Amino acid sequence: MQLRKAKPTDQEAIVALLKCSLGETLLPKSVKLWQWKHVDNPFGKSPVLVAESGGEIVGVRAFMPWRFAREGQSVKALRAVDTAIHPSFQGKGIFKKLTLELLHECMEDDFQFIFNTPNPQSLPGYLKMGWQKRGRLPLRLAVVRPLEMFLGKGRSPKQEVALQEWPKDVFNTVSENLAPEGLMTALSDEYLLWRYAQNPLFRYGWFSDGESYLCIFRVKAHQRFSEFRICELLPLGNEMAYNIPEFNKQLKKQVGQYGASLISISGESKVPLQSFGMYRFFKAPKGPMVTLRNLGREQQAIERLFDPTGLAFSLGDLELF
Repeated sequence: MQLRKAKPTDQEAIVALLKCSLGETLLPKSVKLWQWKHVDNPFGKSPVLVAESGGEIVGVRAFMPWRFAREGQSVKALRAVDTAIHPSFQGKGIFKKLTLELLHECMEDDFQFIFNTPNPQSLPGYLKMGWQKRGRLPLRLAVVRPLEMFLGKGRSPKQEVALQEWPKDVFNTVSENLAPEGLMTALSDEYLLWRYAQNPLFRYGWFSDGESYLCIFRVKAHQRFSEFRICELLPLGNEMAYNIPEFNKQLKKQVGQYGASLISISGESKVPLQSFGMYRFFKAPKGPMVTLRNLGREQQAIERLFDPTGLAFSLGDLELF
């Protein structure tokens, strides 16, 4: 068995391996999704390693390039994402070999740290390879239809998120310095269009007053209710303030349109989301577990990332896709 860098001609075999190893119950796998995720990413093409045996690809490991920004400075990072081992080759240490080899290669390319949101089954393996727990992403939640939510009557959205033209002119006015205390994803019109408008998995919606804020959302169906997930709440221009009464009015309209029972937003959002009327937001440590591993950043700077204000993840940053 040999480890080698993936080639463009490997994509169909990689997708077939992902389907064989992981199935498609959570997220459908396709060459289109792989291309969008690992080739079209505006932060750069993903470094990908494969394990090959007898001319067949039996293992794959991919990291997505990610960029963070703070006060105009850019920080190169990686997000550990797709990995799969053929069922006949599992338990032979291939996952660890692929991951450590790819980490070694990426450390030579000035990436400063890597992050991910591993599930409980894979978390112990990452911790053994040097990842550290940052903790669960804090959430702010508002239950807007408690009876429907707890009785299961709000099980599915009333309708799919409507098709919309995406506001490139508004994207251009999103502030690039929203997290003066810590790092946040580097925002640009290219990134926002790729992440939300061109996403082949989910349909996202947006609303804005065109002057003070842009809200990007997704309506996610759960078994007993539907969730109005605020993926991004971004002020426009150079001010952190936004038109709160106008936003509240539009939020209430959108939530009612889609029949959602729950509203969610990241508790690390740098834009405060206030309770209003019957919409009472409360904090909940229910988000995904975030882990980090240093790849070359100064130790003091790495330790800073574990502080509550050291990183500002949105829900859109950490969604599985």
